[in-house]
Order: sequence, then structure tokens, then C-alpha cells
Amino acid sequence: MNNQDIKTFSYLSYIGPFFLIGLFSDNRKNPKLRFHLNQGMILAICEAVGLTVHYIVDMFLGHIPIISIIPSVLLIFITLCSIALSLLGIFNVASDKLNPLPVIGSVNLLR
Repeated sequence: MNNQDIKTFSYLSYIGPFFLIGLFSDNRKNPKLRFHLNQGMILAICEAVGLTVHYIVDMFLGHIPIISIIPSVLLIFITLCSIALSLLGIFNVASDKLNPLPVIGSVNLLR
């Protein structure tokens, strides 16, 4: 695998479940790719947890007239945070840096 393939897989790792493409590639042992795969995997897990929390909050509060705005605000917050962290990760790949993402970047699932 050449450097361009590693960069492509690194970009894909920040776009939802597409981190799986790089995870199952031949060169998943590359340190740069592994770093970005870990960051993308943590981001995807946080997105899934956030959407699950939104769904549960919406189930309980979605039918109360005034309070029903809380699930919508929560969904907007989750979406904006997800987009911001994805763009930050993609920027790190483009600038060839290994900076961890804020808040979730210190978690390490891939060893």
C-alpha cells in the first residue's frame, strides 16, 4: 500500500462507519492509519451512543408540549459536535498531524 492509500483510508475513518474499510485493509498496522482508525472508531461509537440517548430522551419527553424541544436541541448538539470533530480529524489527516480529537481523543481502543 502506498502513502496515498493510507491517507484515503485515514480520511474515510472519520466518516461514520467507514472506518471499517481501513480496519479490514491490508495495511492496518501502519501507525498513522491505526491512529486515525482509532479516532474514527471512538467518534463513531460516541455518535451511536449520542443518538441512542436522543432516542430515549425523545421517547420520554417528546410528547410533553413545552419540554418536547429538549430532544430536538439535543439532536442538533450531537450533530454539530459530530460534524465538528469529523472535520477536525479530516483536517489533521490533510495536514499530516497525529493530534488527538478534543474530549474523546485520549481513548485508545486499537493497540
